[in-house]
Amino acid sequence: MIDPNKKEREQLNPSDVCHRAFQLIASKQYSDAEKLLANNMARSDDDASIALYHSVMGVLFKVQGEYKTAWKHYQRAEKLLPEDPALKIISARLLIDQFAEYGQAIKKSKKVLDLIPKNSVFAHQAYTTMGLAYCKKGDKKKAISMLEKSWMNNFEGFMSGKNMDFELVEALLRKGWGAKPCHQFLLRARAFVEGTDESNYINLLDRMLVAFKADFPNSVEEDGEESEVKYGEDGK
Repeated sequence: MIDPNKKEREQLNPSDVCHRAFQLIASKQYSDAEKLLANNMARSDDDASIALYHSVMGVLFKVQGEYKTAWKHYQRAEKLLPEDPALKIISARLLIDQFAEYGQAIKKSKKVLDLIPKNSVFAHQAYTTMGLAYCKKGDKKKAISMLEKSWMNNFEGFMSGKNMDFELVEALLRKGWGAKPCHQFLLRARAFVEGTDESNYINLLDRMLVAFKADFPNSVEEDGEESEVKYGEDGK
């Protein structure tokens, strides 16, 4: 008997499978997402595809709070694609958030900088991740230093505000650390999205700056008005 679904299955590529899996995850159909990924993984002999399936499996188990299982899938994905910077960032964040393995997370982030030193977006993620690890370790000086590195040349090389990660800014402000560099980060981010004409991010950053001014008025006064901020040649 001919399987009517066979042709459809054969035509699915890994990106389509993962897209469908994310849809199932979003609708909390976790069992169906796992079956979809596992079945396609079993039929594949391509390392890149299998690594992609493992990485989505990691997401699947992470959202369910099964962090050890998520970690195993991320590790398997990394072993198959050891030079993939995105997998290193993902696993580094999990090490920070769930396992308190801050030193290992920093090592993975530094590896990203070694792999693609000229990619400003991945550098931003790597410095942000290291900053979060230093925050957790209680190293104020290094955490702030990572934030300052993360905006290198005023986000030059970014395509959109989507590339920006505000998690380190939030972590520092919760600790009451580095209000002035956090303000500078927000100002530079605001200037960038003004240049890309992204109204949603312009509005978001305007709200963030208003909230910042209310919570840290002294830092705003020290920096002066947003329109008066001057950038040096090195973006600092």
